[in-house]
Amino acid sequence: MPLFSIVIPVYRGQEYLTGCVESLLAQQMGDFEALLIDDGSPDGSGVLCDELAARDSRLRVIHKPNGGVTSARNRGIEEARGRWLLFLDQDDRFYPHTLRLIAAALDAARPGELISWPLSTWPDVRELTGEPYTRFSLSELGRFYAWGTTHYVWTKLFDLAWLRAHPEIRFDESIQDGTDDLPFCNLYCRSWFSAAPAGGVLLINTASYYYETRNENSVSNRLQPLQPWHLTMFWDLFTAYTRQYGVPPADMRLVLRQCLRTLAFGVYSSREPQHQPAVRALLRDPRLREMLDYMKRYRLDSPFYGAFRLRSPGLIRRLSASAQGTHRLLDRMDRADRLLRRCPARQ
Repeated sequence: MPLFSIVIPVYRGQEYLTGCVESLLAQQMGDFEALLIDDGSPDGSGVLCDELAARDSRLRVIHKPNGGVTSARNRGIEEARGRWLLFLDQDDRFYPHTLRLIAAALDAARPGELISWPLSTWPDVRELTGEPYTRFSLSELGRFYAWGTTHYVWTKLFDLAWLRAHPEIRFDESIQDGTDDLPFCNLYCRSWFSAAPAGGVLLINTASYYYETRNENSVSNRLQPLQPWHLTMFWDLFTAYTRQYGVPPADMRLVLRQCLRTLAFGVYSSREPQHQPAVRALLRDPRLREMLDYMKRYRLDSPFYGAFRLRSPGLIRRLSASAQGTHRLLDRMDRADRLLRRCPARQ
């Protein structure tokens, strides 16, 4: 049994896959297997997977009909043989120190701690020489959110035995727009921390995942029209933080700001007539209203707060466009929201 199983979904991956795999073969510890899940790729990616696997016995190839990245990740969970599970996207890479630092974190972790690490968009990073870890209790997860790793499956270590014992914790294969990470992480963490209420997160302070930003075909670079699960994933995060983990209201500010910003981008992306029922349903949803009421009660500011309160798709779209451009309108609305609702000053 290898210590780590690394699941890599592959679809039209010829441009980046070789670099991804080479980053594994350059690891400073070698106790792993990597599963290349060829998701029915119509280009030469499947052949490339086989060629790469011929170079090293730790690489395994699984060819399957196309079902999307969620289907490929679920197949990887079923096929993995390791003790611990990691995810790696075909256009990203691990740094040479990644698996070594994660293995060391396993020795340092306390019972019930989830191991996580930051990502970086720099091809090369140095290992930090100071304190190697930062610990967060469950009530401190609002502060952990600022590290930007909460949403992503490729910044966390998953217990494969736990996943096998809980078959309900799987990727939702109906999600095909690249927003499958957070629903899966929500399911896993709620289950994991229900069994370990004294647990928390052990964060490796050194960036240990390289995120490629130049891939124009990445789903994160496309418009993402509203889907029913977009609000649901933030609602599940909101209720877990406030009801299960006991995160203080002041630490929910960043969580809810990002929630509204992401939903606003969904409204901005929903430009066609067939998308408008979804926009109207979002703006009338009682779950959104409860989150806005929570922000009002605890004076948590957001430049999108007023636009969502007014249920104004036009203003939401203008603000989202500003967020992707000069930020002028967004910054003005941010200041106005703090003043009108007398939100506390922020550093």
